This record gives sequence, structure tokens and C-alpha cells, in this order.
Amino acid sequence: MATATLAATITRLKDPDNVASSPRQYAELCDKISSCMTRLFQYPKNGGNPFLFALSGPKPHYLVRELRGQKIDTAATDGKNYFWNPDFLAKMDVHQIQTVMSHESYHVLFFHCSPDRAMGKNPKDWNIAVDYIVNGVIEHDHEKSGRSAAFKLWGGEIGTPIPFQDFLDYISGNKDDLPNPGCFADPAMHGRSPESIYGDIVQAKLASPRRCKEHSGGCGALSLDPKTGQSQVPLPWKPDACQKCGAEPNHGPGSMDQHLPSDMTKDEVMGEMMRAAEQAAATGRGTAPAEVEAALGELKAPVLRPSDIIRHAFMRKAIDVGSKNDWKRLRRRQLAMTPRQFLPRKHDHLPKWIVLLDTSGSMSDQDIANGLKEMQAVPKNSEGWVVPCDAVPYWDQKTLVRNTAELKRTKVVGRGGTVFDQFFEELPKEMGRDFDIVVIISDGDCGHVAPKLRPNCDVLWIITNKREFKPSFGRVVQLNPVRT
Repeated sequence: MATATLAATITRLKDPDNVASSPRQYAELCDKISSCMTRLFQYPKNGGNPFLFALSGPKPHYLVRELRGQKIDTAATDGKNYFWNPDFLAKMDVHQIQTVMSHESYHVLFFHCSPDRAMGKNPKDWNIAVDYIVNGVIEHDHEKSGRSAAFKLWGGEIGTPIPFQDFLDYISGNKDDLPNPGCFADPAMHGRSPESIYGDIVQAKLASPRRCKEHSGGCGALSLDPKTGQSQVPLPWKPDACQKCGAEPNHGPGSMDQHLPSDMTKDEVMGEMMRAAEQAAATGRGTAPAEVEAALGELKAPVLRPSDIIRHAFMRKAIDVGSKNDWKRLRRRQLAMTPRQFLPRKHDHLPKWIVLLDTSGSMSDQDIANGLKEMQAVPKNSEGWVVPCDAVPYWDQKTLVRNTAELKRTKVVGRGGTVFDQFFEELPKEMGRDFDIVVIISDGDCGHVAPKLRPNCDVLWIITNKREFKPSFGRVVQLNPVRT
């Protein structure tokens, strides 16, 4: 009964804009999607994926070449619909279609395309980071479920896997080229966060000899010969290309899909995941992948990330300041009235923050890096300080940070005991009181700070492990310990 009910929900591939090259191609593509769905419903040992079948089967699938002003060269999903470029779909077999469909679905389930999560990040680098995550999940589940004996995940139109270290070596100029087509897949990335992968990519690009330098009017693309520093883009350059190196906005290795923002809420996504997991279990043919089960557990008991709390602190101050008129600065355009009158501008808000970095002996280098990577969320137009502290704060060793690249200049001094009272006592005198948030990065092996020393702003404790920690004031976010 469950099988009949589930099969009845499957929808046909649609072509509302007639983008297929011919009725024959449309019929062939319909057969491909139908064949893929049939295979998905099989047992995992036979190559099936009942969870993905229950998740993607009931949703509309469309042939498109353009969507909402964005060119679709491969495949995409907004969580409610699946979109396929007919030429891309025609080149794939049913197994490759299954891989791409899994890839699309996991981006939505893990909120990789959420504008909030991608805020302040380079879109192309973020897309690469989340591709490594979902492909790692797909490969892990492929091996664990036994599907690996039925078919190979990669190859063909999807491309050859690019190990993450190979990608970093290419950025640094130690590797001449990458597979074409290639896909950002590396089983070693399983278990990492996309934010940590993104941080590694950004750091490598900042030091890359291939990068078209922004400070000299460049675009930041990896378009230069690492040995000569000359552009590798052949002439003539297109009008919309960077005029220093010739790179177009989409320069560099691409993804197997296009990442569309999804307007699905967490409740909607959780409902979709639970429904698909229950239907897959009801068929007796499989269960949801372990990562999906973990995501369901997190959705049922949501935990705010440090970036959420930091952004909220900045936004609250910006809203308050931004509602006030600055009569010292007038708008350029006058009102259409006599005598001439001008409206005032609104006050600008430069977010300001300070980090107390625990550099005591109990904090390993991995703990420090694990905590500091969470500060990648701070916007570019902000100003912050990182102050090392063990038994005493080292104000003379503080690091000014105006962009995430400057975090790597953080000085680690101390390595003694752990006492934070002096930091909070001296903070107003040393740094003032005008901060949006004070962040403490520690392993939690520290005494409590006297409640009377609480600063007059938000306070966030980032604990680099799962140690139980209850501070005298402020909010706590506990990170997963780094793998060594």
C-alpha cells in the first residue's frame, strides 16, 4: 500500500517554455527522468535510494535554459522544484542524474543556499565549499549503503573528482591545471563544515600568485600565470571581462549545478525531510542517510551559530543608529520646492567588536584556529580587535582586524594560566565602551568572571569543545572539537 501511494505522487518532466530541441528529445528526456525514478525506488544494494525517491519524486521537474534572469547551464533546485538544462540532461545516464539530484537536494536540506548563511562570502568560493560538503556526504552514504557496488558516482558530464589538496595546490601555483570537467568531491572532507573549507580557500587565494590583485584594480580571479604573472586569458577580451586580466565573472572551474536561493523555512525543510524519511522506512527498502538524520535532530533542537549571534548584535545597533538623522551631512538632491531645502542623511554605523582570545596553556593551536574561524562571519565594513589573554591581557599585542584576511595576523602570546577578570576590568580604560559585542574564545577551562564586570554590550562565549560551561553572563556556543 505504501509503495502504491508513493508511486502515485511521481510527476512527469515538464517543458512549459518548449526549450527541448524537438519533441523526440523531450520524450527521451522524460524517459530518462522516469528511469531514474524507477531505479531510485530499488533497494540500495541494487543502486536505489528510496529516501531521495520520496524527496524528489513528488516535486515538479522542469526543462529550462534560463530562470529568473539567471542562465541555467546544468541543473538547479529551489527546494520546491527541480530544473534541468535539456542539453546537460541529455548527456547524462540515469546514475549520473541520480548523483546530481542528490547533490541538489542536499544543498537545500543543509541550508547551503540560504542568503543568511552565505552573507558576506564570495559566492563562487562559497559554492565550491558547499560542493565539497554535499559530495562528501553523497560519497559517504554511497559506500555505507552498498550502492558503490552498483555504479560509480563520478565521471562523464559530472566530471572527475578534484581532491581538496589538489585544488589548494592549484590556487598556490604548485599544480598547473585541474580536470576539465571536474567536480569538487573529496571523501576526506566528510565531517568538516563548509565555513572551515571556505576559510581555507580564502586564505589560499589571498596568497595566490594566480590572483588578479584587487588593490591594483584587479578582479580577484585566478587568471594569472603563477610563474610570469601575465594573464592566461586569450585575447580579445570581452567587454564585461576584467580589463587587467581578461577574466569574466564566472572565470575558473565550475560546479555540476547552479545554486539557487531557497525560500523554504526550517519548518518546511524539516517537514520534507521527515516525510521522506518516514516514506523510505515504510517501503522497507532503506532509511535516510546518517547526515540527514543528524540534520533532523538539529532542526528539532536548533542551535544558533556564533555568526548568527554576531550578526544580530550588529544589526540591532545598525537599526537603532540608522533611524537617526545626521544633520551635519545633507543629501545631494534638494527637495522640489522653493526655497531650496535638503533632507539629512542617516547616521552610518561601523560595527565594532573585540575578541578575548584565550592563549593559556590548555588551548591548543587547533583550538585557537577553530575558534577564530568563527570570526570569518564579521562583515568587511567593521572594525575589531583580537586581544590575547592568559592570566593577564596582553593589550600591547592586540591585533586590529578590518577584514577577515587580517585574522591570520593574530598574535598568540602567553601560554600560562587562565584568569579573565583583569581583561574586563581594564577593557573600558584600554579600549573604550563603544562595542557591539565582546567575544571570548576559550576552551572553557577558566574561572567565572565577576558579574559586576559585564560590559554594556552583547557578550558571546565561543567554547572550542563540548565542555559544560555556564558563564556569569553572556551567551554560550559550543563548537565541535577539531579532528587531529
